Amino acid sequence: MLLSIRKFLLINLFMAVIIISSLTIVGSYYLAHKDIRRYMDSLLIQATLICQGLINKDTSAEHLGEIQQQLDAIPAQISHFTKDFNHYSVKRENSNRFQFQVWDMKGRLLLHSANAPKSKLFGAKNGFSDRTIDDEDWRVFTVHDEQLGIIIVSAEPYIIRNELANRIARDDLYIMLLTYPISGVLIWFIIGLGLSSIRRVADEIAHRESTYLEPVDLQSVPIEIKPLVNELNKLFYRLNQALEREKRFAADAAHELKTPLAALRTQTQVALRTTNEQERNTALHNLITGVDRCTHVVQQLLTLSRLLPEENTLEDIKKVNLPALTAEIIAQLFPAALEKNIDVALINRKQVVIIEGNAIALGILIRNLVDNAIRYTPNNGKVKVYITTTRNHVHLRVCDNGPGIPAELRGRVFERFFRILGNQSTGSGLGMAIVQQITLLHKAQVKLNTPKSGKGLEVKVIFPKSLSK
Repeated sequence: MLLSIRKFLLINLFMAVIIISSLTIVGSYYLAHKDIRRYMDSLLIQATLICQGLINKDTSAEHLGEIQQQLDAIPAQISHFTKDFNHYSVKRENSNRFQFQVWDMKGRLLLHSANAPKSKLFGAKNGFSDRTIDDEDWRVFTVHDEQLGIIIVSAEPYIIRNELANRIARDDLYIMLLTYPISGVLIWFIIGLGLSSIRRVADEIAHRESTYLEPVDLQSVPIEIKPLVNELNKLFYRLNQALEREKRFAADAAHELKTPLAALRTQTQVALRTTNEQERNTALHNLITGVDRCTHVVQQLLTLSRLLPEENTLEDIKKVNLPALTAEIIAQLFPAALEKNIDVALINRKQVVIIEGNAIALGILIRNLVDNAIRYTPNNGKVKVYITTTRNHVHLRVCDNGPGIPAELRGRVFERFFRILGNQSTGSGLGMAIVQQITLLHKAQVKLNTPKSGKGLEVKVIFPKSLSK
């Protein structure tokens, strides 16, 4: 379980630095060996050819003796010039690095460096060779000069090369060990700076009021945590919408139930005070009507509160047979139509018309449309429900022969609690608002038209056959 991002990053980044630096040291060690071998081999070639160029046929034995005396004095001179060198191996490298020998063809040693071994270093052929002399490995370069009748060989102990490569690797290791603590501190500090934005967002949220649900500003948020903050803002938005719905529900309920409750109180007082049985029965009948109206308002308010068009999402989406669902809803509303002797007909050429959606929400939509048509259609009227299809859409039309809605007011009927003045039919003014929200959730369209007969109202809902399109 990840308890601290900072500790996780520090430990893993520091381990990564150690692993990479270790691989670097190992790689540098082998590369240094390779580069040192190549460089020292070139120096051996140069030293051998220089010696060859300084010796000629006229060089006498006396001259060779003078040269040898000068060569024997070289170690002392090297010690003088390197007396300020502190490292022992450096002094030894400078005194023992390159050794050379000059032999004649008869096997006599003519010249040699002061510390060169007395045994022969050269091989049978020109060029490089590896020799072991006195249990010590040497790198040797040999030149057989037939014209001068001499053999010139330059050599270097392998231990010198190895010590140089080891010292380079050791120095790199010392530098790495010195930089590890500095790297750790820098990584800790940089991670802290990188995580400061998270602390800033946390502090901002921690010091918020419980009712302040405005989104967090994304301007100063790093790209890596923007998805997190964005989802947090979406949560704030949903919470804000939920609170707004709660407030709106309470306000709507108080607004819509105030008058019916007052009427209920009045009818109750009449029933209690009157001694006339007919007046009491009338008051009780009005009381039942008022209770029914309050029940209808509360049901509509609850339905409207549960619908969330702001999120534009639907749950429990499945294939719905629209004609079958419509027939079921019409059957449930048949008693209300029978009271007004209204003929409700479902006109559908196909027995099965499938759309995708939430069956409960679609049932509420159909119920509100048919119920509104029955409410606003006069006695002995007609309500017709049509279901037709096109290639990509399904049309649901509910037509009545009631008073209709003036064209200039059709845009307002979707407003909450809007009712046309002079309308005597019972209702809460929420039915068409609910219809509009359900159509939005189903990516559908709702239109109000005048039927071809010229009288009444036609409500057309156009559904896509598939919500994924």
